[in-house]
Amino acid sequence: MVTFQAYVIAVFSTIISLTLSQAPTYRRFEYKHSFRAPNLSQRDGSIPFWMVTGDAIASSEQLRLAPSMRSRKGIAWNKRPFVESENFEIEFEFKVTGQGRIGADGLALWYTAQQGTLGEVFGSNDYWTGLGVLFDSFDNDGQKNNPYLNKFLLGVKEILV
Repeated sequence: MVTFQAYVIAVFSTIISLTLSQAPTYRRFEYKHSFRAPNLSQRDGSIPFWMVTGDAIASSEQLRLAPSMRSRKGIAWNKRPFVESENFEIEFEFKVTGQGRIGADGLALWYTAQQGTLGEVFGSNDYWTGLGVLFDSFDNDGQKNNPYLNKFLLGVKEILV
């Protein structure tokens, strides 16, 4: 019985020492890569460190990428490259509203090597190097499989939901 207790104590001591020896996780808020209400936009409608173009409208409380009208699109791209860390976490919150029940094409979160331009792929350009997380709400192909979430990493598509 004494040997079993010694074994259990040794195992727990090893687990605790390994746990304590692991490097702690650090979190840092990157304010130049973020925006949130209140006081989201400046008086001129711009958002600090961001380029907002197309039909996008920034106010003190929200960024509206496109109004509830047909064939509208807008984008918001950060003006600064994100090179601070090899590992990072993104918190992204959005709300989709409107009068219609069918939905529009959707929206995307991009993490790319180059800043995008206004285009046809969820408001941005057709080709990119990086990651695109696409929230698709319109049933373009008639398969009744929308809404769904796609992830494109360096041109490879993976359906997530």
